[in-house]
Amino acid sequence: MTIPTASSFLELRHASTAHAIFVVVPERRFLAVDGLGEPRAADFRVATAALRTVTDILLRRLRQAGNATATHIGVVECLWWPPQPLSPSELPTAFADRSTWHWRQLIELPSLATETGALAAIDETRRGAGRDVALVRRLDLTEGSAAQLLHVGPPSAEPMAVRKLFEGIAEVNLRPDGRLHTLMLADPATSPEGIGRSIMRQPVA
Repeated sequence: MTIPTASSFLELRHASTAHAIFVVVPERRFLAVDGLGEPRAADFRVATAALRTVTDILLRRLRQAGNATATHIGVVECLWWPPQPLSPSELPTAFADRSTWHWRQLIELPSLATETGALAAIDETRRGAGRDVALVRRLDLTEGSAAQLLHVGPPSAEPMAVRKLFEGIAEVNLRPDGRLHTLMLADPATSPEGIGRSIMRQPVA
């Protein structure tokens, strides 16, 4: 199997519900918050809100500087990993109960944002929340070769999507290598009948 050396933004946001597709994820610049527990927990929602606040501030400042096209907020992404290592056969089932799992929520920085601008927005958010230490931090991430699959449905069906993704990886004689990554295209908490839409991505080797 030949994997391209780089994938475009559109390729990285394309996935099938029927089978895994393979991409190469380049280095990306993120805002990040680390935590522990279920995606429906209060801490998870607080982290999401903090990431969006920093992004809003960044975009507002970019527009004030004359960048009229700075309007897009990236989707919420999340890396997930269990407290102890699990085999590829165990991980999909365990994904159903993430009460003890670690997470790292991410929103990609706007392309026009500078490092100085990002740090200033993080500090403004910290001060606005009355925190001594910022909740949000800067992070660069390179995942490289990865498989991804589109999940459409309620959160309860996510483990089945993860299992299908891992089966697709095994079919081409690759193995999971890194943290499971979800990209939330539609939040089930705000979607009709709790139907979410997410890309499940797994780095491979």
